[in-house]
Amino acid sequence: MGDIGGKIAAIIPLAAIALMLSSAAVSPAFALAQDPPAYVYLTWASDDTAHSINVSWRTTGNYAGEVRYDTQSRGGDPEAYRYRASGSEGITTAKFEGYIHHVELTGLKPDTVYYFIAGHSSYGWSEERAFRTAPASRTSFSLVVGGDSRSDTRPTHPHPDWPVSRNNTSELMAQRSPSFAVFSGDFLWNGDDQVAPDTWDGWFSAMYQYWVTPEGLMIPIVPAIGNHEIIYPQPTDYDPSAHAMNYYALFDLPGNERWYALSWGPDLRIIVLDSEILDPNSEAWKEQVDWLGGELEASKDYLWKIVVFHRDMVSARSEVKYMIDNLAFLFDRYRVDLVLMSHFHTYERSHPLDWTRAPGEVVSLENGVTYVVSGGWGAPLYTGYRPKWFTAFGPEPRYHFVLLDIYENGTLHMRAIDANGDVFDELVIQKATPSEPAGIPIATAGVVVAIAALAAILYFKRK
Repeated sequence: MGDIGGKIAAIIPLAAIALMLSSAAVSPAFALAQDPPAYVYLTWASDDTAHSINVSWRTTGNYAGEVRYDTQSRGGDPEAYRYRASGSEGITTAKFEGYIHHVELTGLKPDTVYYFIAGHSSYGWSEERAFRTAPASRTSFSLVVGGDSRSDTRPTHPHPDWPVSRNNTSELMAQRSPSFAVFSGDFLWNGDDQVAPDTWDGWFSAMYQYWVTPEGLMIPIVPAIGNHEIIYPQPTDYDPSAHAMNYYALFDLPGNERWYALSWGPDLRIIVLDSEILDPNSEAWKEQVDWLGGELEASKDYLWKIVVFHRDMVSARSEVKYMIDNLAFLFDRYRVDLVLMSHFHTYERSHPLDWTRAPGEVVSLENGVTYVVSGGWGAPLYTGYRPKWFTAFGPEPRYHFVLLDIYENGTLHMRAIDANGDVFDELVIQKATPSEPAGIPIATAGVVVAIAALAAILYFKRK
């Protein structure tokens, strides 16, 4: 489970809750009765996507949550499910309304559909939902990446498209049946407050409605923190327990929760970073860079390595020098395939780059790292930017998401898909697949990744 300080420091003491509810002491069950989950969402609290998943939800009152689940649909009947998992009492913060519950399911079977309900027998249950665990062996699958779904509450910056722009993007994304979605930050305008209409409740309610595949499977989220999840004005070295308490209460993630990594099957490693540490001389930034080097060394034999964070380190708008100096050489050394960012409300893809060996030059696909900005999940779009020397496509101001299809034959097919469902940019990378020990869900150190013929396909459609 994650160990971020905000999960402890920001929790309202249970004694205080008891005092607030003292007027209902005669009938406490009645005081919290009929309090089923307002919404449910899925993450991972540990790096074992084939055998675990984390179920989260919000309630008005507090109790110890429970999940009942099975490999067969039980129609929401709490007594019919074969398996149960319980969590501790819900958590809240000084700036969040209600309580968040996290229950981790473990010991699951790989590549298996599970049906579940969440809640409590005394306070009500969610409707039945379903999810699929990760595979333990090589197989084809899809994932989605994108960010920036926030509104803009300033009267001087009207955003009449929202929330339709956000919800339409989510709905189109779900139709592609991804195994999970990586969201690269800026969920909402202000992650610190619960003020309508752009709130955490609004975001997760929309997720609960739209992040469901045509097969009826919920789409888990792999989140990265953005600047709008942190108080304003943003500190250069923020304290998670004080400056982004809602975000870290809402998500239960691996490691320290600020930077972490997950595998999907034996071939894909996703590394999530915290780009909101703005002081490169801070201990937090140095700790993250050290962790990244160790993580990339340990993950060097994965066929596909993808790094995700919020700020546009490389884009037509910005070249963040301290990020390039501190991170790019690690991406180059370990041949990261894709670096996916948002923050810049547009779409942009770079040529393959090697900042270490060939700074200021475009290199071949097999010798470089491709940087992709995907900041069009519904936030107000940015226009007026021109391509830079490293820009291969864009910047294109469209509402969109990025779909990655990864095939068991060693092909990665990336597509940018807009609000009309049209593909407006594509990239194909082909590699030779290494031998895979059957049933091992992570790559082993003895595997040598042989890079074979690599090709890129790029086309642009204008309506």
